[in-house]
Amino acid sequence: MKTPYHIPQPEAEWDGLTLDEIRYARALTRARIDISKEMISARANALMSGKAAGTEGKTMLGRMLGALNWLDYGLIAIRLGSKISGMFRKRK
Repeated sequence: MKTPYHIPQPEAEWDGLTLDEIRYARALTRARIDISKEMISARANALMSGKAAGTEGKTMLGRMLGALNWLDYGLIAIRLGSKISGMFRKRK
């Protein structure tokens, strides 16, 4: 019985990478590793000096509020609202 599906056969074996291609890939990988190390080092130095990246000149409250998104603000408002309304209910 003949199958209706045509299964393609590989036309040629893969010969692999040349020595120059391997050297290029190693150099590219090494450059990426070095760049990553420099970025991590810069962030660590900023944290050790008490400054987070992009927060120069801001107060602690400004940094904390800048890290929140609108959903966090909504949850904080609901919690505060329930506590305040609970205080007013107890007075009655």
